[in-house]
Amino acid sequence: MPKIERKIEINASSKKVWEATSDIENIPKWNISIKEIKELEPDKYSVKSTMGDYTSTNTERIENKKTTSKVDHPEFTGYGFILNEKDDITELSYWVDVPMITREKIQARSLEITLKNIKHFVEYLEDGGDPDEYDRRQILVKP
Repeated sequence: MPKIERKIEINASSKKVWEATSDIENIPKWNISIKEIKELEPDKYSVKSTMGDYTSTNTERIENKKTTSKVDHPEFTGYGFILNEKDDITELSYWVDVPMITREKIQARSLEITLKNIKHFVEYLEDGGDPDEYDRRQILVKP
């Protein structure tokens, strides 16, 4: 099964990036494709997204380092984040497992958009922005 991975540098500590990517309440604030997330049980979530609804189950979680999830969706079967911090800059890797090779370009573009949204949200917070005032549709929001 093909794995697609993209990376981005974020001007924040891995702790701040981890908080943004693992806080279930904040994910729909920064992730333009996620409409709603509800916890079904510990580490298992119901997700409503622009790509359809699915269930996501965390299979690995190492705080401030990495997270991996399994997904029941026809276009991707798993995803994860890997965080590497150097001098208050975090390199965030985001990957997805894609069962259909024909969808690789679409998934790759989705990863790039998601990474830009994470970067923008975390740097917005680092600059003193209020997460409740963040508008995920406007990439140029300033605190």
